[in-house]
Amino acid sequence: MRRGALWAAATECASGKASLKVERIDNDGRVHVTLFQGGQQDVPAFNACYQQKAHEKVAEAEQAGSPARIVESRSGPEPSLVRSPARVTAVTIRTVHNKFLVPVVLNDTQTATFLLDTGANTTVITPSLARRLGVERLPDEPKTKARMASGQEVEVSLIRVKAIGVGSARIENFGVLVYDLPPLLPGATPAITADGLLGTDFIGRFTMTVDRRAGKLILQLDDLPVR
Repeated sequence: MRRGALWAAATECASGKASLKVERIDNDGRVHVTLFQGGQQDVPAFNACYQQKAHEKVAEAEQAGSPARIVESRSGPEPSLVRSPARVTAVTIRTVHNKFLVPVVLNDTQTATFLLDTGANTTVITPSLARRLGVERLPDEPKTKARMASGQEVEVSLIRVKAIGVGSARIENFGVLVYDLPPLLPGATPAITADGLLGTDFIGRFTMTVDRRAGKLILQLDDLPVR
């Protein structure tokens, strides 16, 4: 999300300057631009603007996601565990060849199945799920590069969803990457797929326990303020 914030800063500073076009941003925040006729004279103003805007946009992005919380238990097949009020929740998970599939709810209405991936530092949703959520990115909108848990570097879109929840665990205004995931088991018929990857940017905000025997994923919130 940091690179997305830097891209927003760079494109805002380049707005209105027809002689300067932002091409890409490196991991260290360095901006690469293409200069057209007369573009050299716009570079100092662009650099000064970017230095200011970059700090502002990154700070906004870091503060954008709401705190993780366990909301009050709602009626449904997955009630919260009564261990400490609004501190623990559990959901039933499926295991497919030692991979855990977790039920997730996005924007309070859209149910999905995510692969639990402790090796991914960012949660990912598929383009198909993005379309169902009504947040599909246009083909000509800028993309950024991300390194997947496998080590592969891929181009992805950055979006935010209103809310993401696992059981009663919930985070609002949550940033995700959009990327077309391969089948979980190549060659399997019918294909076994997931709607996304649940990364450590979500599960890392809770104490997580996987109870394989009971088929449960348990999330506990430990950082609530003392009342």
